[in-house]
Amino acid sequence: MENDLSVFEDDLILDKEASEVLRLANIIKSTPLRDCQIKVGSFFLRGKKGILKPLQYSNEDFQLLAGHHDYIFNMQDGDVELSIQLYENVNNHYRINCFSRCNDVSGQLFSMNLTTEKDAKGSIFFTQKIKFSERIEGNAEVTKAFRRMKQQVFSGMLYKLGFEISETNDLYLGVYDTKTQSFLNTTPEKFISDFLMISLLKGHFMGNKGYQLEILPSYNIDPVWQSSSSLETLFPDKILKKRGNRSIPLSLRFKVLERDRACKLCGRTPKDGIKLHVDHITPYSFGGATVLENLQALCEECNIGKSNKSNQRY
Repeated sequence: MENDLSVFEDDLILDKEASEVLRLANIIKSTPLRDCQIKVGSFFLRGKKGILKPLQYSNEDFQLLAGHHDYIFNMQDGDVELSIQLYENVNNHYRINCFSRCNDVSGQLFSMNLTTEKDAKGSIFFTQKIKFSERIEGNAEVTKAFRRMKQQVFSGMLYKLGFEISETNDLYLGVYDTKTQSFLNTTPEKFISDFLMISLLKGHFMGNKGYQLEILPSYNIDPVWQSSSSLETLFPDKILKKRGNRSIPLSLRFKVLERDRACKLCGRTPKDGIKLHVDHITPYSFGGATVLENLQALCEECNIGKSNKSNQRY
């Protein structure tokens, strides 16, 4: 009987999670991409709704966004079709994905876990480690170094564009509060635009998706590199150096964002068009602890401007 009850309780938990994800999916589905355009730094890419033919799971019933975020963007290399899709995968995990097609080349650009935390009940995190998976046949060391180089460069680019990236290359894009049915650190509109932009940039860095962004240098592997025994000498020390771990646990992030709800320096909220990061008040490099009392919400501009300087506690 106890085993039966345990299974019943597990089913209730799964049903509750599914209903919360469905509500979240409906919010994303009903939120339009403003003017069908995304911003990449100071550049704007304008597209149009829809794709030319089905892409990956775009027409499947289990795909919760049901084609509401399918777009075509005109690039120098041709039209790039993008489809944002949210579904439960074979491992019973919900993920949001962006698939692309350009010049008859199709595939996945980027995906993020929908992560829940027992210590932050009522929260759903959109988080994913930035990584690349291409292989160079017969040269494992060059493969590893090339992946690491792209990981560091791409993560650095996202940081400069205002995204929150940990020192272990984990991207924190959105925190959704199921109690209020709202994002704590951003808005649905900005989340959609940011997710598309990151996906498009990642496709450029991957180099095998049928397109390249003319505003960025190519990151396709050079034949000279393939013949090298190692790429270590090509990278600056700050890329090769193993960085310490000062990651903020997801449950602690949720508590900070739920408590502050606005930038503690300028007072702006996500409704003002900013994203909220979680920042150490006394910098970690100066001995600041990763505890609730030493953490605060800052918008991306204040966080980047603050750098590793301490500020007065609020």
